[in-house]
Amino acid sequence: MRVLHIERDQVVAEAVDLMLRVDGIVPYRTDEAAEGLDLAKHYDFDVILVEPMGLEMSGAELLRRLRLAKVTTPVMIVSGIVSVDDKVRLLHAGADDHLAKPFHKDELVARIGAVVRRSHGHAESTVTIGDLVVSLDAKAVRVGDMPLHLTGKEYAIIELLALRKGVVLT
Repeated sequence: MRVLHIERDQVVAEAVDLMLRVDGIVPYRTDEAAEGLDLAKHYDFDVILVEPMGLEMSGAELLRRLRLAKVTTPVMIVSGIVSVDDKVRLLHAGADDHLAKPFHKDELVARIGAVVRRSHGHAESTVTIGDLVVSLDAKAVRVGDMPLHLTGKEYAIIELLALRKGVVLT
């Protein structure tokens, strides 16, 4: 899974990226909203994580520009915003989820997985294609009743292809 991570605070960004990498998620990070917008327009990500505090444009403006540019990648706000009005404004502007800081690594990874699944039309944590069953939570694959023993990279490729079934990938 590929994540675009837009975060100004380098220490926090490195900690979050490490949390993601431990779970096999590949983060691409920038500390500028404009650069994040360009990356989102030109590259394919599964989800965009945004901490709007400290960016050169507001979170709502970034979301507005993403959606005007027809970027349909789900956006998850990860911030210390505590105001309900601010959270609602960001959700109305196009955010798909909001996770308040501080958060637990497992919750972050689970929410990312849920947002990505829903964005690809999968309500459950398993994707079935014929006899192939990919369990996104357990990171396991089986064909019929036989489990497949895969390396981390092999699983990542199968997961990517399963989530994007019917889509041409480069």
